[in-house]
Amino acid sequence: MNQSFADKTFVFNEPIKAQYIIDLYSGDYVMIEETFTDVLGEYASLLENIDAAYQAKDIVALKRAVHKIKPLFGFTGLLSIQSQCLDFEEACETAPSLHVLTTGFTALKNSLLQTRAIIEEEKERLTLFNRR
Repeated sequence: MNQSFADKTFVFNEPIKAQYIIDLYSGDYVMIEETFTDVLGEYASLLENIDAAYQAKDIVALKRAVHKIKPLFGFTGLLSIQSQCLDFEEACETAPSLHVLTTGFTALKNSLLQTRAIIEEEKERLTLFNRR
């Protein structure tokens, strides 16, 4: 006997805000999986843009690149990294030079790399969950 759609419950790993993402997609785990797949499809390109702007020492382009990746974390329930992106964007607004942003950039870059791994893992778990 198949479980009904409403009976299925997926337990998200931290730091994903489970209730937020379940509410956002009305508990549609297939849609959540598709969204995670789409996010991963864009992630590498957006991360490359961030790196390129930093290497070019272009604070305006760096802020723009971080701004473009930020919504992905709302779509995936990763609100803490979304907030970290916003904080970095705001730091770019007042930074007189790239040197001032180095520590924040390093922390953000590490978070972005870790976050990609989290999204990949959750996407795989969602794929398995949706197949049962």
